[in-house]
Amino acid sequence: MTTLRVWAPALVSVDAVVGGSAYDMKRSDDGWWRVDVDRAVHGTDYAFVLDGEGTPLPDPRSRWQPHGVHGASRVYDHSVFLWSDSGWRGRQLAGSVFYELH
Repeated sequence: MTTLRVWAPALVSVDAVVGGSAYDMKRSDDGWWRVDVDRAVHGTDYAFVLDGEGTPLPDPRSRWQPHGVHGASRVYDHSVFLWSDSGWRGRQLAGSVFYELH
């Protein structure tokens, strides 16, 4: 199960569209909309419909946008990634150069 959340304090309704099905989202007092969707697993596309109008929009906090910035978002489950760097021991700090850019 995945919890989908979006902050939209000025809206009257928000629906999550997951795999072609719409789910009503519930609003909290602080303007966050939320819904738990069992079928929204790793690799599932989703988007939001705001106030029941227009084209479904991507999640502004999405970690995966395979269809570009205007297309549907995709659920990303970090636990499915197979890490392969367990043998890496890092670098010595002595002699290293740190660069900080703002």
